[in-house]
Amino acid sequence: MLVSIDAISVKGPVRENNEDMLSIAGRMLRDKALKVTDEEAGEYWYAFVADGMGGHEGGEQASSDLLEHIRDCFTMGDFSEEDFEADFISSVEYVSAKLNARSACLGYERPMGTTLCGIVLIYGRVFLVNAGDSRMYRWRDGMLEQLSEDQKDGNGLLLNCVGGGLTGTPVVRDITGQVQDDDVIMICSDGVYGSVPDDEMEYFLTVSGNPAEELCDRAEINGGTDNASVALIRVGGGEFGDSDGPDDDGRWDWAA
Repeated sequence: MLVSIDAISVKGPVRENNEDMLSIAGRMLRDKALKVTDEEAGEYWYAFVADGMGGHEGGEQASSDLLEHIRDCFTMGDFSEEDFEADFISSVEYVSAKLNARSACLGYERPMGTTLCGIVLIYGRVFLVNAGDSRMYRWRDGMLEQLSEDQKDGNGLLLNCVGGGLTGTPVVRDITGQVQDDDVIMICSDGVYGSVPDDEMEYFLTVSGNPAEELCDRAEINGGTDNASVALIRVGGGEFGDSDGPDDDGRWDWAA
């Protein structure tokens, strides 16, 4: 399977450091961008965003530790075809326990933690992975649909994350039948979707050749102060931003 990638992770205008991190098939992005057209996914391929929990000690370290551990598990072949979901969950729970133990040893009042959200292509299947409130969307025919579910209560407190004093059990769901060629899968931290409404995200996905950067810029323009990270994966490869512009009546044809 071919995929094209447009991804970026930025600190934003206010935070002193960037606690977000992206992993694009093991390539770590923090305060960096990546743009690749028509990459062969091969035996397996994945993209994740991890958002170190704001206000918690060591969120930057937590997101790094998690994504580096996942990369090592893929490299070592730790995820079996028969039990991929269980193997992946165990690997994340292992990191969660380590983060909680380290926080206790260091005397952190609020344990270090991170969200996790992403897509995995492996063994001819497509999986959604989620723990926390980072999000995965599918963009098809000009419309965005959220595929992940925010794991937080009515007050906005996380009910699940990796570390943060919790077990850190991610949702791992087979979405093979929900993804097809020309879909764009978007994974992002709340620094993006919290400041950029769906219609603006749809607009940049339609018209921009660099939508990831445009989305992060728009988050800041709209008053966003958080770290912002987004990875866009066009299934089947191809270029981003191939719209001819608005119709004669001034309305946008969102179809890619």
